[in-house]
Amino acid sequence: MNVLHPPFVHFVIALPLAALFSQLTYVASGNKTYSNAALRIMAFALLVSFFAVFSGILDAKKIVDGHNILQNGLLVLQEHRTFGFVVVAILFATTLIKWIALSKDSLTLEKLSILLIILSIAASLYQGKKGGSLIYKYAGGIDKQIIMKRVAEQKGE
Repeated sequence: MNVLHPPFVHFVIALPLAALFSQLTYVASGNKTYSNAALRIMAFALLVSFFAVFSGILDAKKIVDGHNILQNGLLVLQEHRTFGFVVVAILFATTLIKWIALSKDSLTLEKLSILLIILSIAASLYQGKKGGSLIYKYAGGIDKQIIMKRVAEQKGE
């Protein structure tokens, strides 16, 4: 199965961490270059998040159509999809506030940006944990023969 989703999600998780470092450096030093960098990093994370959601929808369709997931994983897959949109919304709000903070030269909004970046990181990490459980706990996208073996193990056969 050709999966597109995993390469994109790693960027959605890692980029806000880089933005947090840049934003904290800006607050500590007052050098606007770091604030600009944080904005650009968050904007790139937002852009990549659209690709992550779109590729996730495509990959989930392949998984469900091919019955390549344990039955209990279907609910988790739906929750993962829904929360993916929440993560995009958080990244959008964070990027927007960061842009306004930079445009208005507002230290208060810059500090609020730190909290929003941390929220973005927490949401992305939670989403990543859920996505990982789809693979490792519910065999999402794994070959059918492996799934049948797992089903037999769960039944105690």
